[in-house]
Amino acid sequence: MILEEVELIFVLSMLLLSGYALGILAKKVKLPEITGYIGAGIILKQAIFWLGLMSDAKFTKLFSRDLVPINHLALALIAFAVCRGLRLEQMKRLGKGIICIASVQAIVTFVAVVIGVAVIGAYADLGGAPAGSFMNVLPIALVFGGIATATAPAATIAVIRELRAKGPFTTTLLATVAIDDAIALLIFAFGITMAESLLTMGVATAGYGAIGLWLRPLVEVVGSVGLGLLVGVAHHFVAAKVVGKVEMMTVSLGIITFASGLSMLLGLSPLLVIMAAGFVLANIARRNQRIFASIEGVQGPIFVIFFTLAGAQLHLENLLTCGIIGAVFFVFRLLGKVSGAYLGASVAQVKGPARRYLGLALLPQAGVAIGLMLVAQESPHLLVYGSVLVDVVLASVALNELIGPPLAAYALKRSGEVPISSESQTSKTSGASEGRDDS
Repeated sequence: MILEEVELIFVLSMLLLSGYALGILAKKVKLPEITGYIGAGIILKQAIFWLGLMSDAKFTKLFSRDLVPINHLALALIAFAVCRGLRLEQMKRLGKGIICIASVQAIVTFVAVVIGVAVIGAYADLGGAPAGSFMNVLPIALVFGGIATATAPAATIAVIRELRAKGPFTTTLLATVAIDDAIALLIFAFGITMAESLLTMGVATAGYGAIGLWLRPLVEVVGSVGLGLLVGVAHHFVAAKVVGKVEMMTVSLGIITFASGLSMLLGLSPLLVIMAAGFVLANIARRNQRIFASIEGVQGPIFVIFFTLAGAQLHLENLLTCGIIGAVFFVFRLLGKVSGAYLGASVAQVKGPARRYLGLALLPQAGVAIGLMLVAQESPHLLVYGSVLVDVVLASVALNELIGPPLAAYALKRSGEVPISSESQTSKTSGASEGRDDS
């Protein structure tokens, strides 16, 4: 027992240190830090097996079971942080047009990926998971669709700052990515609940038919939002009595983890509970912004472990076998984002560059997508899909983090909102880089 505890401590130290080191290296070569974290996990896993430090069974126990609470904590923090900017007054300033664009592109992406994966997945290799028909693949397609809606705002914002872009298109883009992850979390919660209902339809919905299929998601969503509202109000009153930043961080972290654990115990969605609580805190009083600020102090190391752990769970040997589903996920997500943004802008009567190019700037994926993947992987009803989930989503994240920023830069330049000096400087930098690569 003591030996297992020591091993767990060493695993945590290796995840932290290797993730930190590769994150720094990624930044030096102009890649997102998250790419370094994932790479660190992949290298760490291969090194452990190559050196014979632990068996496959021991690795699975430590990395896939003992460290699961960190995954839940990280995703709870991500869901909580997303709500910081969801203030009603700010959303009113954004206008109905922005909310329409963000919602429509997310829904279109969800539908596109669900249909693409369900139709083509019925004939593809799902790494041993059930296939053979549309209905067999529909549950995992719903999960993939929910994950596909998430967008990483950090990469897009970095490109905007680098190019010093400013104007209506840039404002629309910033507003869209600001609320996109909140919408993605809601869609994912619906998608995974529907998937679990389909997989348990013979038991959980016996005697209710089609009504039972919709009843469970409805009960879960309503119950989760209700619990979240209660947690948010309670957190507000408790926070009013707390003065110091460290004390606030301690109390808030305790309430968030308690709410997450209670929601799982009650069979509710931790994502929706935490989001509802965060939404209440963001809107009930402006002073509650200090709650969100206090939580930022603990996010760093937890996220390093979280993303490095995700990389360690990647099955390199399965990337080729599930390559078809990976390609479908990537292509249909791209088509969904581009066509969804165009449709949303058309519905909102937003014309010009926002209608034509906005979707190209919404491709990067990162933390939220990986967090949703891990949540789905831990569902007892989706265990059979665990391997294909990890491999497809991590491969997609890595690819979208590489091609997303250049496409976002292209969209900003085509919008005409990039100063000529910034565009020229970017061209010179790219030319210098190409010259170094040629040598």
